[in-house]
Amino acid sequence: MATILLAPTDRDVVLGDLEETGVIGWSALGSVLGLVMRQQMELWRAWQPWVASSMAFAGSLLLLGVSFGLSVNSRHLLRGERGYGSVLCEALLMLSWAWTSGFVVGSLSGKTRWVSGILCAIPCLSCVLRFHDTSLSRLCVLLFLLPAVIGAVQGVRRARLSHRTALTLAIAMTALMLVWGGRYMWNWFLFLPAWWLVAHAERSEPSNKKVAG
Repeated sequence: MATILLAPTDRDVVLGDLEETGVIGWSALGSVLGLVMRQQMELWRAWQPWVASSMAFAGSLLLLGVSFGLSVNSRHLLRGERGYGSVLCEALLMLSWAWTSGFVVGSLSGKTRWVSGILCAIPCLSCVLRFHDTSLSRLCVLLFLLPAVIGAVQGVRRARLSHRTALTLAIAMTALMLVWGGRYMWNWFLFLPAWWLVAHAERSEPSNKKVAG
């Protein structure tokens, strides 16, 4: 069961070695877990897992507040106390913030994505358990979670966006914030993933053109 933590190719090799050497019981378990720990420690020697984990934790904290604010404003909209424009802008910002954050976390995490997932889940679970506003559902703080997960899955598959797509998305998000403003005007941390995608796409283009040439 412990070999499930290993890659399929490593799993077959380890199981074969254990069978040949005749190691069983706690000794076999210790050998497998030791290998898993060494592999994980090797992954964390790079900077990408650290950035992805930090962004997963900090981004989820901020997006929890954004989701709650959007839920409150949506309730005010239904009561006629808010306009459609401001709530729509807020919803678009939340979706874009969540998606780009998830995309960057997914593209940087690699084999440490399970750590990023745990660091995202901890503040979410804590917020849901401590939620006391009886006029809203506890799940209102998790509105960002679905677009963030979709972005993370796409980040794992694609790793980068085209330069045009990343730049268009980043400019649109920034312009929307500048035009709308609102109480999230200070929340510029959530724009970092979008502009990181732009910078990443710019660095990847010369090498792609050189290979193509």
